[in-house]
Amino acid sequence: MTGSKTVLITGAAGNLGGKLRRHLEGRYPLRLIDRAASGDADVVAADLSQNYQGWARLFEGVDTVFHLAADPTAKETWPNLIAPNLDATINVYLAAAEARVRRFVFASSNHVMGGYKDEAEPFLLTTGLPPRPGTRYVVEGETRDSTPYGSMKLFGERLGRCLAEARGTSVLAVRLGWVRPEDNRPQDVPPTREDWFRLMWLSNRDYCHLMERCLLADVSERFAVLNGMSANTGMRWDLESTRKLVGYEPRDDVTRPGPL
Repeated sequence: MTGSKTVLITGAAGNLGGKLRRHLEGRYPLRLIDRAASGDADVVAADLSQNYQGWARLFEGVDTVFHLAADPTAKETWPNLIAPNLDATINVYLAAAEARVRRFVFASSNHVMGGYKDEAEPFLLTTGLPPRPGTRYVVEGETRDSTPYGSMKLFGERLGRCLAEARGTSVLAVRLGWVRPEDNRPQDVPPTREDWFRLMWLSNRDYCHLMERCLLADVSERFAVLNGMSANTGMRWDLESTRKLVGYEPRDDVTRPGPL
């Protein structure tokens, strides 16, 4: 192994967790948790929304936690998000605090800023703007509302700030863009989706690079929010602070399909 930092990934069997696991595997000691281990002996099955005393031991000796476990359905309702996106996040923060984890990377979401979708100004969405969680949008004739989802992610960011201030933990909340399942190629992004969504695309390669930079970067701020998208031409998301804080250098662009 090239890295001595022990990394814990929640949601390790999911889209985001699985991609990060494959990227880090063999180079860092990994501890993997998911609600559904799916027969994978390396993944510990645990419902993170339940009493964390049963699985908190896995955090002992961990350098960095990537909290990727959540229901990723942006249109989901309030009641269905409470356990996987609220209770689980609280418990994982508590477990990390008690184990004195050095860094905590929270998978936040672009939906924290969804309220800017239909407003032309400000064009550039920096992490310094006031959050406006949730947006209303239409997919194949179905009207959707991501307000509950975006609000839960904003709460996770705020809880991370509390952990950083109270315990001195380094917390990075990454407002991830659109990481589609499997190969996640730009040419597979539905052309019918409006630019707000298409231009927040995040390739597998850029996503994994960003997560590893969050693991390795020497960040002076105890708490920071980062935008996490590929270098998509014409997008509104500002990546300059992400570049400066963690050394993120995205290589892909949804408007210029090519080999990934």
